[in-house]
Amino acid sequence: MPTIKGIRKAAGQEGSIELGDEKLLRRYALEYLIIADNATQGPIEIWSTPGLPVVGVSTYAYAGESDLAAVCKRKVPKRDTKASRAWIVRVEFDNDPRSKSQETEADYPAATARPPIISWDSEYGEEILHRDYSEPPKPILNSAGLPFDPPITEQVVYPVLVIQRYQTTFTPATILAYENRANKEDFYTAPPGHALMSKIAATQVIEDAVKLWQVTYRIRFAVDGFDLEPLNQSSHYRDPGTSELVAFIKSNVPYIGNLKANGDKAAEGEESYGSFRRKKRVSFGPLALE
Repeated sequence: MPTIKGIRKAAGQEGSIELGDEKLLRRYALEYLIIADNATQGPIEIWSTPGLPVVGVSTYAYAGESDLAAVCKRKVPKRDTKASRAWIVRVEFDNDPRSKSQETEADYPAATARPPIISWDSEYGEEILHRDYSEPPKPILNSAGLPFDPPITEQVVYPVLVIQRYQTTFTPATILAYENRANKEDFYTAPPGHALMSKIAATQVIEDAVKLWQVTYRIRFAVDGFDLEPLNQSSHYRDPGTSELVAFIKSNVPYIGNLKANGDKAAEGEESYGSFRRKKRVSFGPLALE
């Protein structure tokens, strides 16, 4: 683990005294030289180096002098630009009860016990537009009454739930089992098939002096779900009498026509839609994200 190699008063911080509203305010700053085990260790592990003052608990003490009323308020690690393993941690103390302080370390819960960080984002995509937004909606057809080729698409927005938390373990099997899968049961009030695990990312970090995984889950939501509902169209329709396939032909020209749900030729302006599972569905329950 990182070790303390030296300590000094911060430049220009030999200890200051100010007159507050009700008492004299005393401020101090020390700088600790920390040597990391390797260049991959970051500020979180340096911040937790054994022997450093504890925010909200430790009081000022240096070179035989102490101030029991001046409490450690913050620690700021900064890597030495000339040596990748060397860090300087600035530690500030004061006896001002109104000064801004980092969270008291003694009261800070273990990383895995902290509530996840939840935020909302958005992503955009494209979907085929079969009908427009007129009242009533009109089919998207060209002036000859045929579907456009390539089809007309529209931009759609997907709300995205981002959940970030610490975990003691993580394996790529989680990505294989859940990413690009839709929800099997209700998830955040979204019915089955309406929430998609779009991304899972994990980074190994040092927190609470142990190696943990900081895992981020991105879940995309869609109002109409992630199943396919294509317009029933084809170059052929089923003859009701013989069940044989008959080509759509108008004025000796083949065209793509609309079908009924049973495969028969649809009437003018009549539409039907198929329903297909586009994404595999899994239970998000084992991830304990709710």
